[in-house]
Amino acid sequence: MGRLKVIQIGGEHDHAVPVLDSMVSQKDLFEVAAYALPEDDATWQYNMYKDRFGDVPRLPLKEALELPGIQGAVIETSEKNLTKYARLAVDRGLAVHMDKPGGESPEEFAELMETVKKKGTVFTLGYMYRFNPAVERLMEMAKKGELGEIVSVEAQMNCIHRPEKRDWLKQYKGGMMFFLGCHLVDLIMQLQGDPMEIVPMNVCSGLDGAEGEDFGLAMLRYPHGWSIAKTTAVELGGFMRRQLVVCGTRATVEINPLEYYISTGSREHMCADMVVTTRELCDEKAWNARGKKEVFGPVNRYDRMMAHFARCAMEGKTDCTNWDYETRLHRAVMAASGAI
Repeated sequence: MGRLKVIQIGGEHDHAVPVLDSMVSQKDLFEVAAYALPEDDATWQYNMYKDRFGDVPRLPLKEALELPGIQGAVIETSEKNLTKYARLAVDRGLAVHMDKPGGESPEEFAELMETVKKKGTVFTLGYMYRFNPAVERLMEMAKKGELGEIVSVEAQMNCIHRPEKRDWLKQYKGGMMFFLGCHLVDLIMQLQGDPMEIVPMNVCSGLDGAEGEDFGLAMLRYPHGWSIAKTTAVELGGFMRRQLVVCGTRATVEINPLEYYISTGSREHMCADMVVTTRELCDEKAWNARGKKEVFGPVNRYDRMMAHFARCAMEGKTDCTNWDYETRLHRAVMAASGAI
């Protein structure tokens, strides 16, 4: 298959460093030619971790784009600039991996997806839970009808952030719902399709004087009831309560936690592996049924996602992304954020 020759644009997104590290580590799939920090993109992450990237040079964006033989670009700028630089790469005919959720304008995102569709560009997005093995198994069960008719979904993605980070959220309408809740809206819509109604209930906790909407909550209405997306930055131990609960007429599946980190002891690969657990309640009708517990992993949360991008690009799989779904998802994320 060969290797995909790529550049990375941006270093401010929270996934910027681990994504670059993942590509550098997967030497059989990637040739990382350069790294560029455009505009006001933060440099602190690069400066802190640059020793991990070996011989990958940092270049001005124009020089990076003009390197001979470039086949792809990975967009890891600040969220507000994601769509802008993805469009720049798409217009140059490059295969593109863009991190989530994709800018603040549904119109600009829809235009980007339409351009990708017309050009037949390989394009993937940074929704890493799509490559979580427990989530993959859940989606397979849903497609096979093993869950029956889905009644509701409850998705949580919580954590504890320092006040500075929670204040940073104020630049985005919806704060945490835009920042992390996009993952939850994606999971809900993969399972239930487009909601009939979205009710945003995002607020600022006011803790520590931070002004961003650091407590995110959105309700998505479906024929049988409401599904819930909750994401907060003020929850001690919240990472270990990131969970997905799917209630169907034939089974309830709980993935809790969605992931937890274990140390690999590897200094070459800075991203820890993860283990995910799932509890499946498939055939017990008793009110106090305990169900079955199954463990998945360990896998790296970025390696599988970036390997997917490399294979799609090298094999020219333009159908690896459903452009119409991504457009509807982005609009739903903005609605859950209270932006539209």
